[in-house]
Amino acid sequence: MRIPTSRARSSQVDMQTAMTPLIDVVFQLLIFFICASTGHMKELLLPTDFRAGAIGAAEAPEIEKPLGEVWLRLKRDNDETIAFLEGREFRDLGDLDGTLQILSEASTEIPVILEIAGEVPLGDVIHVYDSCRAAKFRSVNFAVSKSKTTEPVNP
Repeated sequence: MRIPTSRARSSQVDMQTAMTPLIDVVFQLLIFFICASTGHMKELLLPTDFRAGAIGAAEAPEIEKPLGEVWLRLKRDNDETIAFLEGREFRDLGDLDGTLQILSEASTEIPVILEIAGEVPLGDVIHVYDSCRAAKFRSVNFAVSKSKTTEPVNP
């Protein structure tokens, strides 16, 4: 005796049920790759030579910074903060602001390096840092030196 089945034996019904998961997976992959590919920089903008492995291939020229870097030193003398910039001495930090504006007109790509003495008040350091940022310099860094290491104290 044969057991009746509720499934129809049509080949058309089997093809539809077999294709549905495959179509779902393809659409999910399509959406994934569309979302993953947005927001990337185009490779045409990158300065890369893709002729790697060629014998005698010339190396890419190094991009040089024409203006170097600006060292700004702050020291304390007789309860007054003195700034040294490119061999010039600024006893008034307001005059330094104007000079930084003039330097930034040449190029805002010049990195500014602040070398701060230990006794300079934090307010003056913040004022000079804000002046550099107001002049629109993109890179303002602090110079640090190695501190003298002391041996650990055993209690």
